[in-house]
Amino acid sequence: MRSASQSIVRASGKLQNKATQFLEQMQSKISLPIGAMILVVLSGTIGFTATSLLLQPSAGSSCPKIIWIVASASKRLYCAQLEADKKTTESLLKAIALVEALPKDHPLRPQVDQYVEDWAEQILDLAEKEFQAGRIENAIATVKKIPQKAKAYQLVEARIQKWESIWREGEQTLTDIETNLRQSNWNYAFRLAVQLLNLGNDYWATVKYNQAVQKIYLAREESSQLDKAFALYKRGGVENWLKAISEAEKIKPESYAYQEAKNLLSKVKDTLIEYANNLAQKEQWQDLKDVARQIPESLTLEKEVEEWEAIANAGINSDFGTVEGLQAAILSAEQIEPKSRFYALSQQMIQRWNLEVEDVTKLTQAREKAQVGDVQNLNDAIEQVKLIAAGHPRYQEALGEIRRWTRQIQVIEDQPILNQAREIAVKGDIEALQTAIAQASTIGSSRALYQEARGEIRRWQETIERQEDQPILDQAVSLANVRDYVAAIQVAQQIRRGRVLYSETRSNVRRWQQEVQAQKDLQQAEAIAQTRTLEALSRALNIAQNIPSATDVNTQRMESIDRWSYQLLALASEKANLAEYNEAITIARRIPSESAAYSAAQSQVKIWKRSLEPLPLVEPTNEESNRLNLDETNPQN
Repeated sequence: MRSASQSIVRASGKLQNKATQFLEQMQSKISLPIGAMILVVLSGTIGFTATSLLLQPSAGSSCPKIIWIVASASKRLYCAQLEADKKTTESLLKAIALVEALPKDHPLRPQVDQYVEDWAEQILDLAEKEFQAGRIENAIATVKKIPQKAKAYQLVEARIQKWESIWREGEQTLTDIETNLRQSNWNYAFRLAVQLLNLGNDYWATVKYNQAVQKIYLAREESSQLDKAFALYKRGGVENWLKAISEAEKIKPESYAYQEAKNLLSKVKDTLIEYANNLAQKEQWQDLKDVARQIPESLTLEKEVEEWEAIANAGINSDFGTVEGLQAAILSAEQIEPKSRFYALSQQMIQRWNLEVEDVTKLTQAREKAQVGDVQNLNDAIEQVKLIAAGHPRYQEALGEIRRWTRQIQVIEDQPILNQAREIAVKGDIEALQTAIAQASTIGSSRALYQEARGEIRRWQETIERQEDQPILDQAVSLANVRDYVAAIQVAQQIRRGRVLYSETRSNVRRWQQEVQAQKDLQQAEAIAQTRTLEALSRALNIAQNIPSATDVNTQRMESIDRWSYQLLALASEKANLAEYNEAITIARRIPSESAAYSAAQSQVKIWKRSLEPLPLVEPTNEESNRLNLDETNPQN
């Protein structure tokens, strides 16, 4: 009610102003008294009308009951203003319709036109709000209701074009986002979503933007579900490929990752086909059958699976190696149709298996003969399998049987020879062993028992050599035990390289040669040290130190080292007595740590080092200072 009252007051004021302007224009045409009287009447009428409306609280409610054909301009303006104050599109249009009914030449027409312009702009603003809220159809329908004569109508077409352009751009952006999501281009899809913030529309910048971002997050989440499937596929192996299929099939058709899942399923399918076909080419029949049984129906490989199982069953039957198995394999392979990719392979195998039937028959008959175990039947079995041609499938198997039966024949023929040689060798003397060796040597290198015979021959030969050489080694050891190492070496050298006792002999000889060399070195050192010079003693010590401690002369060696070390210490002490401490220290340091003189030498070195240190300065006493001063003042003293 307060709003209506304010509207009435505004309308009354505007009418009075218009009336005054009207009288001023008429002043030149009518006399002053008449104009004044008209002004008084008009102002009073307007004032009375406004006052009456203000004093009637229910005046606004009477507007719907007014018969507009006979309604006054002020009544229309008042009711139009009431409608416009509702601030809705319908009320504003109704307000415009009320005042537009006034004649073009009505005195209040300029004011009415201004109201119409204001209300038209308000309608345009309301339409803009509809557009910003995402209701573009409502916005367009609203602005098209603006009267064409209103200045605001001139903005309608441009505004509609702008709205439609923004809308098209937004929808195209959504389409591009969808396309990139289907292609797993997450980053680019998000950059496209950010463009929605800059369209100049609140609805696209909020609702549509949030929806787009949510779709991106959802698409990424769905795609991450495929990561496990891709990892399984890359890991390889039938088990992992089948698990990858299971994971990929969890992606629903409406998912953004569905196309990616389909691509992965296609890859796995191709990989399984290639793998199964390779198994068939490699004749890995059981593996092929296992794979065929695990192929899921969703891969639509029913025809391929049927062919794989048929060819695998044929191959498995053939692997039994029996005539019955081969015949069953041929029957299975004959089920492969000519249009199948395995038809050529099946025909090749049928041809091969037919040959195998013949070969298996020959092998079976030959094995039956060989089971008797005598030389005649074994030779007959060999002749039987020799009928299998080199190009036949069972040719290698036939060769294996020939080698086995030939070995049996050779064992039957040569075993008595080897057994007789062993009986002869039991006596153990050299003559018997040599006879056994000659007997076993008759078994040729190409015979089955050759290696066994050679082993016996080596054992008997070693026994002979041991019997021949052991007395020589025993004699050499006896000489060495009395420290006649030179004679021991000479005797031991009679045992030649390659003999069974040669290694043991060489070990003893090296030890004895060490003893001989140790004696020579000690004698040389003794001879050098006799001059007792610094150089001679040092050289003798060096030679003695290099003599191994494990030799017989070690006790003598240590006695000599101690004697020569004390002699060096004596030389060092002589130098120290002459105050030649540096030379004394150098000599003492030549004394080896293993000698008895080493500890004494180290003690002397410490003493001599202190002797080389400068003496500390000592301050003179008072008496000495006075005496020095007196000497300086009295030079004659």
